[in-house]
Amino acid sequence: MVDPLAHVPGDRGWPLVGHTLSFVRDATGFTERNRLRHGDVFRTRVLGREGVTFLTPQATREIYLDPGKVLSSEGGWSNTIGELFRNGLMLRDFDDHHRHRRVMQQAFSRAALTGYVDAIHDVTDRHLRALPDGEVDVYLFMKRLTLDIAAEVFVGVSLGEQSERVNRAFQAAVAAAVTPLRVPLPGTPYRRGLQGRAELTRVFGELVATRRREEPRGDLLSRLAHATDDGALLPVDDVVDHVVFLMLAAHDTTTSTLAVLLWQLALHPVEQDRVAEEVRALDGAPVTPADHGRLVHTSRAMSEALRLSPPVPFSPRRALADVENDGVAVPAGTGVSVSSLALHRHPDWWSDPSAFDPDRFAPGREEHKQHSHLFVPFGGGAHLCIGNHVAEVMVKAIVARLLATRRVSADPAARVVISPIPIPKPKGPMLLTVR
Repeated sequence: MVDPLAHVPGDRGWPLVGHTLSFVRDATGFTERNRLRHGDVFRTRVLGREGVTFLTPQATREIYLDPGKVLSSEGGWSNTIGELFRNGLMLRDFDDHHRHRRVMQQAFSRAALTGYVDAIHDVTDRHLRALPDGEVDVYLFMKRLTLDIAAEVFVGVSLGEQSERVNRAFQAAVAAAVTPLRVPLPGTPYRRGLQGRAELTRVFGELVATRRREEPRGDLLSRLAHATDDGALLPVDDVVDHVVFLMLAAHDTTTSTLAVLLWQLALHPVEQDRVAEEVRALDGAPVTPADHGRLVHTSRAMSEALRLSPPVPFSPRRALADVENDGVAVPAGTGVSVSSLALHRHPDWWSDPSAFDPDRFAPGREEHKQHSHLFVPFGGGAHLCIGNHVAEVMVKAIVARLLATRRVSADPAARVVISPIPIPKPKGPMLLTVR
């Protein structure tokens, strides 16, 4: 039998499981070992699908832009998050994706973003007032904070007693995305993930029904509940699917960025002082979209956190027809993936790539500008993260509020390992001391 990927370095891995266990156990190490052994293009077989991984910015550009419209995002993501976060924007393609994105864009306009600022700061201030001096797990703290922000900004309610239950439902659904056993047997992560999805559908379905009975409000859920497509309201199921997916993106990916950023600032007090001096100049005023140009070093520090730990470390696609990417032939039916995780640490492009160095984004260096698709923390092309500007305001607002009056420190000997998939998360406690 002819191997259609014989021209691509690598192998199919173990019988049945392929490379799944190695990838799930240590995606960072697995990808780096393949790069060192095979170069910037190699084949893998993960979760039952064969694919080709590309680690060059040119291939990343071609795959994101997809000029031939033959690379399916839905086909790439369906075997991981398909049943868990169905019909989100990442699971829609081409004209269908464009239509839904156009409807949702109204909730991410500059005017809408400006309207979210007060809620972001109110929730942040409420959580910070309850934060005592001393040791805190920064990841867990930020996850609760960003979930409450996402609920008030995007859903227009305080989850209250439901907050922990919703948080657990999201955690179960995310964990199920990369579990090797994809059968919902009792007691398995996949079964728990589907149960989490059902809980999220129930909670947000009830809220959508309530919003449709009310006059339109300013929150995203209300905007979507009353949004029209060619004069007709979106189906309720579509609204629920979009809200579930956006709530995930709004709090889980932002939590990851905040935790990594604050951890690195705690380990690098000089950088923390530079950020703190900058945010103090705001004199307690809210961080708005207009402040981005003033928070120069804060922006660089955030970019560096996103470089070290991009919120979506792998972007899979599935070829619907034969295609060539960066000179490599990819047959129809094959998986195609770019890895911002590996690209952002590629030694051919970044100096001392494992170091936290915000000034690599400063004028005179600007390492990220060597290629248009070398630094891609929010993806690119048609599927560029629709909420990237909201995420930026959230991160900067929270960091500004925290560092305006406090300092964080961490034990340099503490070993914090970030598991990058499906969304970056520390494998153990991420303890900071707050003063």
